[in-house]
Amino acid sequence: MSQIRVGSVLRRRADVRFRVIDEEGVVVRQGAGEVLVLNEVATRILTLADGAASIARWIDALLGEFDVDRGQLTADVLAFAAELVEQGLLEPAAAERAPALRRAGTAGGGG
Repeated sequence: MSQIRVGSVLRRRADVRFRVIDEEGVVVRQGAGEVLVLNEVATRILTLADGAASIARWIDALLGEFDVDRGQLTADVLAFAAELVEQGLLEPAAAERAPALRRAGTAGGGG
């Protein structure tokens, strides 16, 4: 089970293709052979899941776009992000960078 927090940084998985067509989000999961059509909020969240912005920044952006309580939005976004990770649409962005950082740290011959 993934530990998704407001400080988590997520990105779309490499096998997920995402486009906005006529204001609707369309996701193609190549590995699963699925096509999904998303609602407005889900489309916005997948747009924000760029691997650079934390979930906290997603929440700030969404607060500027939708009239909603911060506490409720935070709970909903965290739950939805966790669901997207479980379904294989999103993954932690740091997962790919962490091994590269470890290699860089050991390549210098520390010791």
